[in-house]
Amino acid sequence: MQLNQRLRKGFDLYSKNAAIYVDNTYITYEQLDIKSTYINDNLSSQFTSVGILDYRSVGYYCAVVSCVLSSRTFVPLGTKLPLNRLISIIEQSQLSCILFGSQYKELYQKLQKRFPRVSFLCIEELLSLTSQPKLHSSNTKTDVAYILFTSGTTGTPKGVPISWNNLDSYVTYMDQFLPLTPDDRVSQVFDPTFDLSIHDMFITWTQGACLYVLPETALFAPSKFIKQHELTIWFSVPSTASIMSKLGMLKKASYPSLRISLFCGEALPTALADNWHKAAYNSKIINLYGPTEATIACSHYEYNPSESTSEVYVPIGTAFPHMNFCTDKNGQLLISGPQVFSGYLSNTEHHSASLHVKNNIQHYCSGDLVRSGPNNNWHYVSRIDAQVKIQGYRVELAEINAKSSEFLNNALVQTIAIPKNQPQSLTIFICAPADKKVADELLTYLAQQLPHYMVPKKVIWIDSMPLNSNGKIDSNTLHLLTEK
Repeated sequence: MQLNQRLRKGFDLYSKNAAIYVDNTYITYEQLDIKSTYINDNLSSQFTSVGILDYRSVGYYCAVVSCVLSSRTFVPLGTKLPLNRLISIIEQSQLSCILFGSQYKELYQKLQKRFPRVSFLCIEELLSLTSQPKLHSSNTKTDVAYILFTSGTTGTPKGVPISWNNLDSYVTYMDQFLPLTPDDRVSQVFDPTFDLSIHDMFITWTQGACLYVLPETALFAPSKFIKQHELTIWFSVPSTASIMSKLGMLKKASYPSLRISLFCGEALPTALADNWHKAAYNSKIINLYGPTEATIACSHYEYNPSESTSEVYVPIGTAFPHMNFCTDKNGQLLISGPQVFSGYLSNTEHHSASLHVKNNIQHYCSGDLVRSGPNNNWHYVSRIDAQVKIQGYRVELAEINAKSSEFLNNALVQTIAIPKNQPQSLTIFICAPADKKVADELLTYLAQQLPHYMVPKKVIWIDSMPLNSNGKIDSNTLHLLTEK
């Protein structure tokens, strides 16, 4: 069954149930259906690719559903992105229409001047129309479900088109692996430009659960929201959990309502998983892994706190049954299967570098170094691009971070090489109050654990770890801090 059919079935089955809680308001499945149809009825059939310039509002979710039900390609446009980056995304996506939230009128006006031939439509104005909607509008079928953009090595964002077949494969499996009920209350913390937000929406709405959209003020301190609404499903990057731990939000038995906790987007430290288990003792802890190019996630591992382990990170686990993992000669993870995209948007250079044919099967080159373990479980080692050379030696920055986190009992550490192009030394950032004695003890410990060329030359204490829009540690901002 295709995704639009799954959504339609869910809307019919759960029409009176709450589908979304956002801005202190509940939206039922019936309301979501009708509002989405209002939008769709006012979109020309020529608008096969639609940009959405809005942020985690009722209008944003209705716009996404409208595109899915009518099989249009949707492109989330980050409202916090620089103007030049938005322009590049719109040009590459060849958008025919952009739906925008009324609060982004100033940004829309700037973009309209740059793209006079693109139709710009205000979501709130479409939702305010009073004409009777046609509840089952005709399809405007495209091959691509959505396009997201990742950082490019040249500075130009890379467009990742995910097909309906890619997305259907993911949702079909995840509905089986992660069964929800109409009683489940699911967190939504991710930026719309992060593909984990797409998981939240469709895995929730195909199963009749309710999506609870955390307000901006609660994104990195969500304890009160989780307790107040008795969330049952949590999903975030590990950095969010690290910040919660630092703020004292992972006290024992803090979140008894949680029954499933998902983490993805970064390596999940074993110590952090253990702390989360103590705070959410009723919850399964599942580590998901997957690059955007392989459609959200493609492997999983359920953390077992009763098993003793010396592993610094929780394994990324086993590939989904319909997906396949192998490695190249350097230990880089290669991914194949129906969730893998077919190539970047209008970029043959990136396409040829990222897709590799092995044994007559096309694989995506993940850029992640891995090793195999017992029970067909895979273990993340580091990013290839996190590998630098110091004094001619290859250095994995993730190894320094892991050793430091373990010693300090603080997951909010990050090592960078200075300068970027020809690293001569290492600097480690620690999110905690400055303490010269602790810094000296850390460097002494690292000198005992690591080769001399892997020991940072400098420790910098910071009040808060800079994060990008996906909630991951922003190394570029840390580099800027060293230049001040």
